[in-house]
Amino acid sequence: MIINHSNKFIFFANRKTASTSTAIALSSSCNRKDVITPLGRDEKIRRELGYQGPTNYIPWWNKINYFAIKAKCKLQKKGVSRYLKSIGLHTHIEATTALSKNYISASTFESYYSFCFIRNPWDHALSQFFELKKDQKSHKDLDLDTFINGGLLENFATSCRSIYSHKGTILVNHLYHYEQLQEAIENLFNDLNLTGNPRLPKAKSTLRTDKRPYKEILNSNQKDAIERIFYQEVEWGKYQF
Repeated sequence: MIINHSNKFIFFANRKTASTSTAIALSSSCNRKDVITPLGRDEKIRRELGYQGPTNYIPWWNKINYFAIKAKCKLQKKGVSRYLKSIGLHTHIEATTALSKNYISASTFESYYSFCFIRNPWDHALSQFFELKKDQKSHKDLDLDTFINGGLLENFATSCRSIYSHKGTILVNHLYHYEQLQEAIENLFNDLNLTGNPRLPKAKSTLRTDKRPYKEILNSNQKDAIERIFYQEVEWGKYQF
């Protein structure tokens, strides 16, 4: 996520919506006074472009915990990212969590322009399915029907929806469509008078095994099941199969 204080906007990063590329492009308009969460190995792309990197994502009252966790992980040779989620802002943090923990003040949230991206639910579902299939240990034999009807897709939809909404209410000022991502970013740069570069870099773009459009992959029952699970996104985004 990103909180840009100079231009007064908050970007909440939805899952499987090119949020890494979006965050990198938006960080070109940021400085060290803003809030930018880490991107893991994709930080290399941001560094090579010369954009502002992670900053101010750990609140001052958790700094001692932050340094303790970093030291422990270094000794144990473990990655630190997963442990930092409990003490600060992170890429896919929910708006309700950020507010309840006072990582974002209510006054900032109300006065800044907040936004997030949503994606065609049927395409979104398949993107997550093929992502899980890459995990040869846990999901090697996962089939599409089990993914859709066995709870995995329901959990994914809930985790995405909770980033920008709560109990059926959209919390951010605007939901943009992933399908018009580049155009939306360019409009944001123009509307908010952002400096920097709106061009989206290529990040986390892995080849999936089945490149067919979702309409050629999903049968009628799968289509209807996804629509039931993502019924709010279908309504909010005015999506049609």
